Amino acid sequence: MSVEPVDPFAAIPTFPELSTDRLVLREITIADAAWYRAHLTWPETEHGQGMRGPKNLKEARALLRHAVIDNFAERSGITWGIAFKGDDKLVGGCGFHEWNHAWRSAEIGYNLDPGSGGRGVMTEALTAILDFGFTRMGLNRVQATIMPRNERSLGLVERLGFVREGIMREHGTDENGEFVDDVLLALLRRDLTPRA
Repeated sequence: MSVEPVDPFAAIPTFPELSTDRLVLREITIADAAWYRAHLTWPETEHGQGMRGPKNLKEARALLRHAVIDNFAERSGITWGIAFKGDDKLVGGCGFHEWNHAWRSAEIGYNLDPGSGGRGVMTEALTAILDFGFTRMGLNRVQATIMPRNERSLGLVERLGFVREGIMREHGTDENGEFVDDVLLALLRRDLTPRA
């Protein structure tokens, strides 16, 4: 059976703000560059992401434009900023990158300021964007690549239904530039459908 690719510009003509019981998932703009720099240079974020954060505000703006703003403009991904309702201050980000329209797949990424952890914020945010991905974006597969040391992140996606598919040996580097393995996990649209 042939699968038709999604037309992302028709499916999502403008940035899609989402909301949950506690959260607003909004567009991250260049005005958020100071938060973005601080957020990506938290030791916890660097350790979890396996990369150093931007050295200064100029570098943060360039990275924000490339990795977030241009990503959505080109429909190669969508990154939402996470804020609590009634407070525009961002506490994290989550979204999709490597969006392949023909294969109807994308990779998920996320991070949270250390002070907001342990309250189910990321579970709530990821549940919302996964629903959006499988419905509005027409995704069939969402995958995650996570370093084995990041047990908290592995537990999070597994609770959301992601299945471990294997280890990608020396797939990336850590924040010190050392080669590291990644665990590959995926969630398929059919995994969400109740079986008869």
